Amino acid sequence: MSRAIQYFRKLGERGATAVEFAIVGPLFLMLLLAIFELGYMTFVQSVLDSSARTAARLIRTGQAQGSGNAQTDFQTALCNGASSVIGCSNLIYQVQEFPTWSATQTAVNTPPKRDPKTGQLIPATFNAGNCGQIEAVQVTYDYKFFTMWIGQQLGDSMQSAFLMSTVVFQNEPFCTAG
Repeated sequence: MSRAIQYFRKLGERGATAVEFAIVGPLFLMLLLAIFELGYMTFVQSVLDSSARTAARLIRTGQAQGSGNAQTDFQTALCNGASSVIGCSNLIYQVQEFPTWSATQTAVNTPPKRDPKTGQLIPATFNAGNCGQIEAVQVTYDYKFFTMWIGQQLGDSMQSAFLMSTVVFQNEPFCTAG
C-alpha cells in the first residue's frame, strides 16, 4: 500500500469525530435548550401560582374589602409575589363573584381574550364580593418563549403561551352584624 493511501486513511479517521459531532451536536443543543426553556417556564408558572394564592387570600379573608380599596391591595400583593420573575405590568387578572359553583366552572373554562390589533391580553373585571360569596381569581401571564424553535412548537402564532393561575374559593364569613 502506498504512503499516500495510508496518509488519507489517517485523515479520514481523524475527521470522523467532527462529522459525528456535526450530526449529533445540533440535536443535543436543541434538547438542552428545550430543557432550560421548559424548566424556566415551569418555574414562572410556580411563581404565578404562589402569588395568585397569596393575593386571593386577602379577598377570601376580607382584608382587601376592609381596607377601602380592594383592587389596589390585591394588585400590590400580586405584584410583590411575582415581581422577582414577572413584571407587574405583564400580569392580567380578573376577580369575579358567582352565585353557584357551576357558574364558576363555566366562567373559569373560558380562555382569556387578546386584542386583535396589538395581541395584548384584555383585562376583565374586578369584584371582590362580600362574605360567603363564591369567588374566582384568574391571573394570566403571556409567556414569551426565548427559544424560537420551542415557541414555534409549543406557542401560538406570536410564539408565546398563556400561563394561568386560577383560585376558586368561598369568602369567609368576615361580615359583622351591625
